[in-house]
Amino acid sequence: MDIIIDSLKTYDNVTILGVILFLSSIISCVSRLLNVLGSLLNKYYRKRKGLEDKNNSFENTLNRHQSDIETLKQYETETHNDIKEIKTLLESHIQRDNERTISSFRSTLYRLHMEFTKQKYVTPEGLKTFKEIGKVYVEAGGDDIYHDKLEPEVLKLPIKYEEDIL
Repeated sequence: MDIIIDSLKTYDNVTILGVILFLSSIISCVSRLLNVLGSLLNKYYRKRKGLEDKNNSFENTLNRHQSDIETLKQYETETHNDIKEIKTLLESHIQRDNERTISSFRSTLYRLHMEFTKQKYVTPEGLKTFKEIGKVYVEAGGDDIYHDKLEPEVLKLPIKYEEDIL
C-alpha cells in the first residue's frame, strides 16, 4: 500500500484529480447502467409475472370449463335416460289408450250395426259416422270383426235419405 501512495506522489494534483473525476464518472455511468438494467429486469419480471398470472387464469378457466363439460355430459346422460323412461311410459299409455279405443269403438260399431240392421237401412250421416269410427278402430289396432262382419253387413243395407224416411 505504501508503494501505491509513493507512486501517487509522483503525479501532480491535477492528474490525480482528473483520474478521480474520471473514475467517479465511470462509477456514475456504471451505476446508471445498472439502474437501467434493473429497470428492464423489473419490467421483464412484471411482464412475465403478468403472463404467468394470465396463464394461471387461463388454466383455471380451462379447468372450470372442463368441469362444466363433465357436468353437462352427466346431465345429458340423465336427460337421455329420462327421455327413454318417458318414451316407455308414453308407449305404454298409447297402448292402453288404443286398447280402450278399440273396446269403446267396437261397442259403438256393434250398437250402430244393430241399429242399422234393426231399421233395415242406413242414412248417409250414419254411414259416414260408422265408416269414420271403423277407420279409427282399425288404426288403433282393431280389425277382428269390423271388416269380416260389421262393415259388409252395413254396406249391404240400402241408404235412405231424409226425404225417403219421412
